[in-house]
Amino acid sequence: MLLNAVQRFLILGIEFVIVILSALIALEFLEGFKIATSEYYGLRNAGHIFFLLIFITFSPYVFAFYTVVVSPISWLLRKYVPFIIARVLIYSVSCGLLGSWVFDQMFSDYMIESYSLNRATSIWLFALAGLIYAVVENRVIQRYKMRAENMEISNKI
Repeated sequence: MLLNAVQRFLILGIEFVIVILSALIALEFLEGFKIATSEYYGLRNAGHIFFLLIFITFSPYVFAFYTVVVSPISWLLRKYVPFIIARVLIYSVSCGLLGSWVFDQMFSDYMIESYSLNRATSIWLFALAGLIYAVVENRVIQRYKMRAENMEISNKI
């Protein structure tokens, strides 16, 4: 049982990292490409090295954020919120707020005003990431529940 919980934790953690980093790269692709100055090093200036930099620098922080914040909240939501759609909504809104914060961290006020960057893009991308995480989490949880039920049935025989 403990092994299943650890496997589930790792699968969901890796999935969270992939989804959040994908939203971050999509944000850079959609909004960062509008910035045409050497003051900002993004996908346009750094090229494909940008993907490697994002992965190396942000993956540990995203996984730590998952471990400390998302995993306990996820456990509480699974325990006390029985409706899947409510959990999906909570994840989407929370990740949308995270997207607003990430937008502020990536782009300065000067760049936002000068290049007409849109904060809503970040909010929608990260809300979509929250939706994807919620759906995958539900599938993983259901899969492990079915596996546990099948093991109980086979142990009784």
